[in-house]
Amino acid sequence: MDRAAPVAHQPPHERAVPLRPLTLGELLDAAMQLVHRNARTLLTAAAVLAVLEQAVLYPSRLALDYHLASGPPDLFSDYWPVFALGMGLEAMIIVALGLVTGRAVVADVTGVPARALGRLRASMIAKTALVALLAGAPALFGAFLGPVWLVGYPLFGLAAVALYVERRSPAGALGRAAALAFRGGLRVTGVRLLGWVAWALLRFGFFLGVIAGEDFLPLDHAGYDWVLLPALVLANALAYASLAALDAALLVESRARVEGLDIWLNRAALRRPLTADALVVTR
Repeated sequence: MDRAAPVAHQPPHERAVPLRPLTLGELLDAAMQLVHRNARTLLTAAAVLAVLEQAVLYPSRLALDYHLASGPPDLFSDYWPVFALGMGLEAMIIVALGLVTGRAVVADVTGVPARALGRLRASMIAKTALVALLAGAPALFGAFLGPVWLVGYPLFGLAAVALYVERRSPAGALGRAAALAFRGGLRVTGVRLLGWVAWALLRFGFFLGVIAGEDFLPLDHAGYDWVLLPALVLANALAYASLAALDAALLVESRARVEGLDIWLNRAALRRPLTADALVVTR
């Protein structure tokens, strides 16, 4: 009698991030699927960080007597350092959220529920904060120099995702992120920049729409700031969560495209159910 072929232990759900090379559209869709499936945790974390960001930027804007309701600022003025600071903080927040999206993509790829992965340890959160500061620094300084931001922003973008998913050290995660950024004709770099530009345009349009609402309320620019700030936090939180999810999808997709992650996981699933250990890099 012929032996039955072994049956792979498949996750009980369809993956948000398919284990194969993906197009740009598929990557963006995978990122939104990750956000949708982990909305409560991811959007809450993103909103908290977006509030902290505005707590830093609001006094800086007031010092220049600039109000959000005044419309887009003149970047060729004293406002440029505040704008550059915001760009740097934004990069740090997106990297930091990689801890949450990294956890989400591990659960998605392996089929292990996120709650079964255990609680995040304080040491992991501290490492993520360190990685986010270091990874965001090139974007911060690059923004002060203008076009250099185009290199600084994507350089270490996947660091926190690699820190959690592949269980690397902070230094190893930064090195891994830089290697991925330059691999395959700068594909990761290009996708991260395109994703950021897409969300920047969406947020800018939303911002202009909310500003237009000032005409219907009896408020001056200073008063209307308190209408704009929550709207800005909401828009930024969604953008940051989506861009961090794109980073998580990019890490998995890059490994499937270049390193054969899909083949490795399919073979591993033939022997036993997949766990988070299956995504750890030991070299």
